[in-house]
Amino acid sequence: MKIKLVYGITFISLLLCFCMIQISEAVDSDSEGYDENTEITIKGTVKDIVSAERGPVVLIVHFKNKTYNITTAPKWYLYKNNIEFRNGMELEITGSKFLSKEGTFYINARKIKFIEDEKIIELRDSHCRPMWRRMH
Repeated sequence: MKIKLVYGITFISLLLCFCMIQISEAVDSDSEGYDENTEITIKGTVKDIVSAERGPVVLIVHFKNKTYNITTAPKWYLYKNNIEFRNGMELEITGSKFLSKEGTFYINARKIKFIEDEKIIELRDSHCRPMWRRMH
């Protein structure tokens, strides 16, 4: 009886772990980590731009003696929409705070305002879904 109970508890535990992993992956791929409840706005200066082959272009922005990692959009989407970031640019960024799996703090940009010319780009729609999802 005790052995069946141990096996049952072990099976249920493994099943729960598997389900949690699947749910986590589904949430990450669908919402891409955007949570309106953690939305903030910062105004800062671009210090660096990180552009990998895949994934979003990441801006390293300095604001109030802190450095923030800002995820924007895939390189192809920025290029197609004539959106260009340069070091030294002043930006106002509205986005959702999140921690990466490695524990790095990011802001997932929803809207970016270029201070120099007051141009505003929307990277997410009214439901906070990435604009590039419609184009791909």
